[in-house]
Amino acid sequence: MKVVIVAKTRRGRGARVGGLTFDGRSLRLEAVDASFNEQAGMEYTIGDVWDVDFAEPEEVTPPHVENVVVHSKRKLPPLDDLPAFIRHQMPPKEGGVEALYEGLTGATSVGALYVAERIGVPPYSTLFWIPDKPLRRDEDAKRIRYRYPTADGGRTLTFVGFQEPLDEIPAGTLLRVSLAHWWRPSDMPEGELRCYMQLSGWFLAGELEREIEIEERPSPIIIPAGPLNLETAQGLLKSVFGYDELRPLQAGIIQNTLQKRDSLVVMPTGSGKSLCYQLPALMFDGLTVVVSPLISLMEDQVSGLRELGAAAVFLNSSLNYDQYRYTAEQVRRGRVKLLYVAPETLLRPETLVLLDQSGVACLAIDEAHCISEWGHDFRPEYRQLASARQRLPHAVCIALTATATPRVRQDIQRTLRFDEAALFIASFDRENLFLQARPRTDGLAQVLAFLKARREESGIIYCATRRQVDALTAQLNAMGWSALPYHAGLDAATRRRHQRQFSRDDVPIMAATIAFGMGIDKSNVRLVIHYDLPKDLESYYQQIGRAGRDGLRADCLLLYSYADVQTINHFIEQKAPSEQRGATMRLQAMLAYAEAVGCRRRPLLHYFGETYQADSCDFCDNCQADERELTDVTVPAQKFLSCVKRTGEIFGMTHVIDVLRGSKSQKVLRRRHDRLSTYGIGLEFSKKQWQHLARQFIQQGLVTQDLEHGSLKLTAKAWAVFKGEDQVMAELLAERPSPTATSVSLDYDA
Repeated sequence: MKVVIVAKTRRGRGARVGGLTFDGRSLRLEAVDASFNEQAGMEYTIGDVWDVDFAEPEEVTPPHVENVVVHSKRKLPPLDDLPAFIRHQMPPKEGGVEALYEGLTGATSVGALYVAERIGVPPYSTLFWIPDKPLRRDEDAKRIRYRYPTADGGRTLTFVGFQEPLDEIPAGTLLRVSLAHWWRPSDMPEGELRCYMQLSGWFLAGELEREIEIEERPSPIIIPAGPLNLETAQGLLKSVFGYDELRPLQAGIIQNTLQKRDSLVVMPTGSGKSLCYQLPALMFDGLTVVVSPLISLMEDQVSGLRELGAAAVFLNSSLNYDQYRYTAEQVRRGRVKLLYVAPETLLRPETLVLLDQSGVACLAIDEAHCISEWGHDFRPEYRQLASARQRLPHAVCIALTATATPRVRQDIQRTLRFDEAALFIASFDRENLFLQARPRTDGLAQVLAFLKARREESGIIYCATRRQVDALTAQLNAMGWSALPYHAGLDAATRRRHQRQFSRDDVPIMAATIAFGMGIDKSNVRLVIHYDLPKDLESYYQQIGRAGRDGLRADCLLLYSYADVQTINHFIEQKAPSEQRGATMRLQAMLAYAEAVGCRRRPLLHYFGETYQADSCDFCDNCQADERELTDVTVPAQKFLSCVKRTGEIFGMTHVIDVLRGSKSQKVLRRRHDRLSTYGIGLEFSKKQWQHLARQFIQQGLVTQDLEHGSLKLTAKAWAVFKGEDQVMAELLAERPSPTATSVSLDYDA
């Protein structure tokens, strides 16, 4: 019997498969070896047609009457228009959730839909549905669920398909719905048996067909025969990408990759990381898989490569079923050089099976800092890439990031088992970026003054919240500035349109949350403004890195207030306890940079493990300041340094300051630090003023701070201060009476 594959859902590492016959019968295809074959069902693809020989099971338990056991099968040519076939052979239900399963459905207190014997058992377990309202992804759920809106909070279906999840499934979309097996909680043996409702997948209506015929690209790249060496790479660099020569670090990375040696690459935004895997990918006899975190990023990369004639594709949720299937087939047939995927897509069983069949030569992991729990953007799915790498033992691996501290680099290497991997680190100093930071007093006025001096120049303004983005955009446009908003609250089409307008210089200013910018290949961004304090220096550095990629001067302004610190600290408290310490230390480093009174490049580069040798960069606000109001704080410095020493050089600044100010906290009293000679001798300054001074003492090299625990240790310079040989000059923080100046504890002690 001919069966069209209409659904494929998760079943361990394998799949459950839904089919529809040409006489309108719905089937669930079970393999004979499903009980022990972990990849059973993975050979089927949505839209395939199979000639199937099957048998009915001996026992059928309603409503699961569609189950059949497949004994043999033969693949036939695929169907041209699957949605039309479904509508004709198995007309979908239309309307709200009340149209499902003859209305024989109940819902839990949180809205999960199910059927049960007390309500009535429907005569089937699978159907198609066209909802009259959009379904939103339920982000708070442990599993992915989609919620249909109702007056009492909505009804949910658990998503079990292989498609990339959407944030919203539009009304009018053709969906496949099924019922799970009969189930009751293990801790309720007398509870009601239920079949919960599942969403198997969807067919988006009105989707624009995308041209993905790789064979028809206008000018395919001709790869010269010969050895895989740097000379060949240099030739392709000129003929394909139009550059005359590689930068020194690029050449070393490419040579290492061509020799099939793993590499960890840390290079600033705009320094040419992509070429380090794109050039080898064109030369390798096999597939290069590029792991990328954002759809917009991979689409931009693929679009650019295809214009150059490279066989590059991506697999993500922007493709419909036919496009996804066609693209996967091109990969399987060896017609693709570069495949871009999100980490979630790569880890899917069907993708891993596809790669097993495709001769992977190279695995490139972009934004590799996401692997590390110590990084600023840790993502658990990135951590799981280690298993995918082990599955591809013959593929060379290259991990790339623009921002990684020494601790993060070690974590990446350990996770990916880069025992013998080469480490390539470019300087973090972007010499053409002018750095400045100011307390935010009147944010709008400060932004307008900054823009006025740079009229008609292209720039990005980063805000912490969607509300601030919308408000600032409206204010700028009302005052005659052309600006667009960008944040996750806008629909995908609007975000793409705004990004395109900004990239093409149709609009000079983009006000955005951190959702914007990754992978934007725009060389003439002349300014980046941070309206709020970023949560860490990694985020800040990555975002200012989007300016001045053409090598010309670009200006970066950071506005901050202590209210920002309180807000970030609040979100840190919502994290898992194991993540709070690292997040707090990163916030402290960010604030220290904002408050720096010396050269800004010094603390910025030090954070990433690089020493800035010059006394002054002459290209930041502090180095160009005519004269700062500095005070002789040698005596307070001696008090602070003495307290660091007497508490054992194992505590952070919070504890040291508590001792100086005579705190009666349990931590101080329990350790008998109230008996030290430095106890209570620092009452002339508030806690916040001491914190401001302590950060300057760190910047001046009087003490060092452990980046993991925050503990302070004296340096040789400190002893010169003790002896009265060196004078300490610093900026005193004026106390602000407003609530935004409330002291926030930021330090962890060892």
